[in-house]
Amino acid sequence: MHSSRRRFLQAAAAFAALSAAGCGRNHLPAYAPASSHVAPPAISGSLRLLVLGDWGSGQIEQWQVAQGMETLAASLKGFHAGLMLGDNFYPGGVSSIDDPLWSQYFEQVYDTPHLGQLHWHALLGNHDHAGSVRAQFEYTRKNPRWHMPWFFWSHTFHSASGPLVKVVAIDTNRKFGQWAAQMHFLDRELECSPDLPVVVCGHHPIYTCGKLGALPRVKYELRDKLVRAGVKAYISGHEHNQQLIVRDGLTQLVQGGGGKVLTPLVWKQQAKGVVFGAEEYGFSVLYADAQGLRFDWRDRTGKLLHEHTL
Repeated sequence: MHSSRRRFLQAAAAFAALSAAGCGRNHLPAYAPASSHVAPPAISGSLRLLVLGDWGSGQIEQWQVAQGMETLAASLKGFHAGLMLGDNFYPGGVSSIDDPLWSQYFEQVYDTPHLGQLHWHALLGNHDHAGSVRAQFEYTRKNPRWHMPWFFWSHTFHSASGPLVKVVAIDTNRKFGQWAAQMHFLDRELECSPDLPVVVCGHHPIYTCGKLGALPRVKYELRDKLVRAGVKAYISGHEHNQQLIVRDGLTQLVQGGGGKVLTPLVWKQQAKGVVFGAEEYGFSVLYADAQGLRFDWRDRTGKLLHEHTL
């Protein structure tokens, strides 16, 4: 508690100084290492996954969201893992596994008592493709907190009594050249899990009431595949806000509030199926147990904004 308050006061002082100088964004507070770490709990009856998108900005808001995740983690006695939805490093990805952004934006910002040993499963966003995507794969072997083995991957989370949910990550970027191979991979993953809830994650949304819109092959080809397969949910970022859209039998969570400048919601353009939307920094939580899946949306302090049960 004292450590969290000390960090908050450091951030407030740093933000005030930067604002006075006319450069209030793109600066994090001075790094204060956590005095100790709490190991993530074992998965018992229920799984808790942090969900974070569009986070690697280096802005004070990125740090504030991390502190909000830490506050909620302490109240829930920890999370089991995290999902990162792309645009991991602004403005142009990383140059290598030794790029200082790994330390500044990832290792230090998420070094809190309950996040400092958390394992993050990540995928690529459009800004990441501007740098070395191979470096983000190779960093998986360097840091056990980071998991991105390839452009597309799957991971099944198990409790002691059996599997709870399968997460399948894909690359939705416009110039991704292995789309056909990826769709074949996705088909296999969906076919081999007929009795297991499946959540698919990609950087770009299928549906959105934000201003950026959806890419055609995501909006049509990917959507049709997920709807036919009865996928439980699709999770994305890209829009720097928070949304829930339920449409065509598919539940879509948009979580792009991880730290980059917010983008507006444009309700009248694509309002069909919109259940919730907020122009807020923050994060989400995916809960999975024997009864099914539940999502919630949180602001930068960890305050609950909305929840949805599938």
